[in-house]
Amino acid sequence: MTHHFIIFLFTIFFHLFGYFCLIKRIEPFQYFAYLIFWWSYVIFMDNLFAVKAKRFIVLNRNLPFLIVISSGFWSIFEIINLRLENWYYINLPDSIVQRWAGYMLAYGSVVPAIYVTKELIRSILGEIRGKPIMLRSYPRLAIGMGILSLLLTMAFPNYCFPFAWVFLPLIIDGYNYKKGFPSFMREREQGLAGNLISTLLSGLICGLLWETWNFWSVSKWVYTVPFFEDLKIFEMPLTGYLGFPVFAVGAMAFVNTLRGIKAFKTCLLRATSAALVFSLLSFAMIDRNTAFSFVARVDQLSFLDRTRSHALQAAGVKTSYSIDPAALDTQERATLDLIHLKGLGYNRYLRLKSHGIDTISQLARSDQAALSPILNEPNLRRIRVYLNAAKQAVKSKNRAIDCGQ
Repeated sequence: MTHHFIIFLFTIFFHLFGYFCLIKRIEPFQYFAYLIFWWSYVIFMDNLFAVKAKRFIVLNRNLPFLIVISSGFWSIFEIINLRLENWYYINLPDSIVQRWAGYMLAYGSVVPAIYVTKELIRSILGEIRGKPIMLRSYPRLAIGMGILSLLLTMAFPNYCFPFAWVFLPLIIDGYNYKKGFPSFMREREQGLAGNLISTLLSGLICGLLWETWNFWSVSKWVYTVPFFEDLKIFEMPLTGYLGFPVFAVGAMAFVNTLRGIKAFKTCLLRATSAALVFSLLSFAMIDRNTAFSFVARVDQLSFLDRTRSHALQAAGVKTSYSIDPAALDTQERATLDLIHLKGLGYNRYLRLKSHGIDTISQLARSDQAALSPILNEPNLRRIRVYLNAAKQAVKSKNRAIDCGQ
């Protein structure tokens, strides 16, 4: 029990360290707080499961392979998002090494998080029996519907985007059933529902934590889902939370496939190699299409007084998010607020400034059609994110002035 206690203490302090980095703006850890939150959670939950089951699910010699394979699994959705454009990333590290390592560790936590959460829930709930469900020609039906869902998603992204979360569970579980691997449908045919219920609950729990910790992070994603741009909890549209349980089924179906091919070590090695190559290719495409803004270094910020810039650098302040606004004059603070507005970024601030927009209030009075070419952003849903954020900031400022009077 001693080593379990030590692991518990480590994960608690590691988790709190993430909040400390955000609050104190610790470089460069504030940009990796999301990773700290998630990996401390995964390790904590795996250790909790190990206390009960006497074995670790994630913390074993297969962890590096699981991280790479999980990254490859999530990268499928990143590639699909190139067509959907339902989310994008802001405030990413300027260093490609830090950025790609962040991608790998963030995406590499997806499957482990769902996996360990599901197994812990199932160990608590035990087996749950229900009425058996029988579907004739299930593999053919599931795989066919999955392929159709993918085709509809890619052909009509503005209307069929929910199918992006449906196609993979159908295809993978249908494949597993056909090959004789562990399958959700085979369990339902036997009247067993515990595994499915635990998986659905794990998806909901992890989804809530994903959105909570993303909301607090500096480097994060922002959603631009058609028809659901306004009604949100954190960054996620309200109805989007329904997708997390479905996504968890796909993730665990993927784990079932890995279990099925585990006996064939050469297949597992090929899967890991393919996942690594696929991940790296997706990282390059994310940088080109999905990464909206990068963190600016202090020495890049031309709006800062030269003396002040040198003083900040001498004090160890490296990036814009480590600057204490109290150290700036009024105009510099206004510019910094604009750069940090929903992760607008320094490069796009320069584009706005070249067209006479250098404050949030000026941005709030702009028009999305005019802003699109200025910001070199054809996706108007992204443009509306900044217009709405600017308008909200102006309203909040006016309310504060009214309250002060």
